[in-house]
Amino acid sequence: MTNGRFKSVRHRVLANGINPRLSMIYFGGPPLSEKIAPLPSLMKGNESLYKEFTWFEYKNFTYGTRLADNRLGNYERIAAS
Repeated sequence: MTNGRFKSVRHRVLANGINPRLSMIYFGGPPLSEKIAPLPSLMKGNESLYKEFTWFEYKNFTYGTRLADNRLGNYERIAAS
């Protein structure tokens, strides 16, 4: 949504093994048919760095990837040479 302006931070939890750890999970997202695209105010030169996709397409693709994979790589536009 930021068209590459802000990068997501990858993180992992380090448990110390002494104190118990409590994890909470929250699922949220738009309707499956919702189109995902960069916000117009964050576009560089009026061109998106990513192809438009639906939330369903993104979820369907990510189910086949590992957590460490770049999940937006499938939607990046290839820079013209």
